[in-house]
Amino acid sequence: MSRLQRVLAFAGLVGTGLCLLGTLLFTTAGPNEIGRELTAFLIWALSFLLIFFGLIGWGAGYVRSEKPRLGAALIGAPALTGVLFGLSLAGIELPSMGRLLLIAPTSVMTLVVGYDLWTHQVSDDS
Repeated sequence: MSRLQRVLAFAGLVGTGLCLLGTLLFTTAGPNEIGRELTAFLIWALSFLLIFFGLIGWGAGYVRSEKPRLGAALIGAPALTGVLFGLSLAGIELPSMGRLLLIAPTSVMTLVVGYDLWTHQVSDDS
């Protein structure tokens, strides 16, 4: 794994941690704590950027290497989720199962990553 790929993978993980922090801040904010809610929204915005670009960069490294299926899953999930979320923000109505489509790419990515981890042979790459 290249150094840039490792940095982008770490950025995706940090983004996930920040997303959890933003969720914690938002859910514990009282009814009159607008500053805490705005801070949570700013943390969420940063975390989504880190997750989005981190996963796409991490996946691009795998597409170029020996694991194109894993790379396609890491690239496809945030890209498809972003497109579906953007369509819903633009007011384009999806069918009644449209909200399920928002979690489907991430679920498929999780299955592909889990399968790769399950079948991966431990080697001395370091």
